Amino acid sequence: MPLPPPPAGNLPGQNRRNLYVFSIAFVAAIGGFLFGYDLSLIGAANMYLKEQFQMTEQMFGFSTASAALGCVFGPFLGAWLCDAIGRERTMIAAALLLAVGAIVTALAPTLFVFNLFRIIGGVGVGICSVASPLYIAEIAPPKMRGKLGVTYQLAIVVGATAAPLAGYLILQIFPESTAWRWMFGSQMLVILLFTPLLLLIPSSPRWLAQRGRFDDALDVLNKVHGPEVALTEMEEIKSSLKTEEGGFRELLLPGIRYALLIGLMLAFFNNWTGWSAMASYIPVLFEMAGVEERHVAILQFAITYLAMAVVTVASMWLIDRVGRRPLWIIASLTMAFVTVLTGLVFAMQIRGPVLLLVITLCTVPHGLALGALPWLMMSEIFPNRVRAKAVAITTTFLWLMIFAAAQTFPLLVGYSQRTIGSPAGAFWFAAFFCLASALFGWKMLPETKGRSLEDIANSWQRH
Repeated sequence: MPLPPPPAGNLPGQNRRNLYVFSIAFVAAIGGFLFGYDLSLIGAANMYLKEQFQMTEQMFGFSTASAALGCVFGPFLGAWLCDAIGRERTMIAAALLLAVGAIVTALAPTLFVFNLFRIIGGVGVGICSVASPLYIAEIAPPKMRGKLGVTYQLAIVVGATAAPLAGYLILQIFPESTAWRWMFGSQMLVILLFTPLLLLIPSSPRWLAQRGRFDDALDVLNKVHGPEVALTEMEEIKSSLKTEEGGFRELLLPGIRYALLIGLMLAFFNNWTGWSAMASYIPVLFEMAGVEERHVAILQFAITYLAMAVVTVASMWLIDRVGRRPLWIIASLTMAFVTVLTGLVFAMQIRGPVLLLVITLCTVPHGLALGALPWLMMSEIFPNRVRAKAVAITTTFLWLMIFAAAQTFPLLVGYSQRTIGSPAGAFWFAAFFCLASALFGWKMLPETKGRSLEDIANSWQRH
């Protein structure tokens, strides 16, 4: 049974429709909350895991990144499920995998079992990372798509903030030897909320049209756009379906191939500009910098994500006003400056509030654009019938980059400490990619603000 539109009351029709779209986008974005919560938990728990299982540096890096490795396998399964059973049912399947991963990692007797079921849970995150933003992009009106697309990133950040806060509270209740198990088990609270809500939201109108269910698609579009705009949108969708082959071969056509390259570069810079690589190790970095009590390091970890949540809310307001491309360039240049500054603070061995401040500053450009825009733009730049396949490719690549960055960061920190006596080199390494990211934004990144998905798709044929 679809989620009913909000009651009419005294609101104009468009306001009612906007509230309806926000409500169903909010439900879909809970998948992002699970994504952020699941991957951020390891940052709160990995110090205890390292002692529990007596890990080497390489084992520590793999266990921290193991969920991201599972995410690599999720997107293509997610793309197939999105086309076969619909976007919202795919999110339900992802939630079930996350539930299995949460329960078994909480009970894991060995490191092998822990890593195996972190990978299985990661598959669920990977599936959700395709289905949730894809659904939001396809349900949103053009003028709201940027704002609604960023709700997914905001949900990731809120989930990532909630995880260390939950870890901090759990440490106040349970002994350190078992607290990490309760941290992973706590995911079940959100999963049990998320799954029933997914049964209430409508199917994507573009998926319904692909299945030949045009009346059902038009009914959803009526609730989102109103009758007049819905008819125009429906004709555009039908026209685009007639002119698209829908297979992987279409991704190799010149214009679409260029769109695919842009999607891959967005995924690359999302992870190698600093924050994504360091995020899971923030409590460890604080501990290296002299924070003696681990629960304090975890609380400071939560503060950094709380700052990112505030910036992401600002991004929701800016993205449909300023545009995607200017935000990306500004954020890349800002991150270059901040990573150089953070490296200097570590090199000069500055401690206390200054260290917390510079690491918190690293969240600002990521929350503004570098974290949010890849998820949004990878879901809006491709034609309808190949969108799920193209998003699967770019999202798989994104997860490979997340895994590679998370696996590499402790090695970079270790090498930097051995050569210059501090972790500074790892941050200066990221600054180089930030400058490359700004150049990419200036030369290649298209502007999609305020354009329909069909118009964006047609632009690649003109490219």
